Amino acid sequence: MSNNNQPPATSSAILALEAFEHVHTERTAEYEVMGQDIDDRVRETEPGMLVHALTKISSSETETTYRWLEVFENPKALQAHLDNPHVQNHIAKLGNGILSSPTEIVIYADWDDQQKAYWTELFGADNLEFAPLKSGFFLKR
Repeated sequence: MSNNNQPPATSSAILALEAFEHVHTERTAEYEVMGQDIDDRVRETEPGMLVHALTKISSSETETTYRWLEVFENPKALQAHLDNPHVQNHIAKLGNGILSSPTEIVIYADWDDQQKAYWTELFGADNLEFAPLKSGFFLKR
């Protein structure tokens, strides 16, 4: 997901991302250890990450769903997260049979179509959604 371009200027400063990861139930212990490891590394290397929280959403005999809640200081902090070698390594490890289906990403931001197009290209349209807000506000700087 690395991109050498800077994200386009945005109207919102703070933004939030939810990443839903579907894990084979027999791999949950390994996944949770990896989650703690990446959490520690992100805390150490990403000053623009304001919240980085992993929660368990649901579980069945075959699959457990987790949610990462990530709040970024600004879009450049999101770009830095995606460019972080620790994050890239973590994502590569998830591709080794831990996930039972692709990660679903939901972004909460006050972005125009150009800004959304940039991130859609970066993440891919199949697993990215921009939260359809009914009400809300975003910090302006």
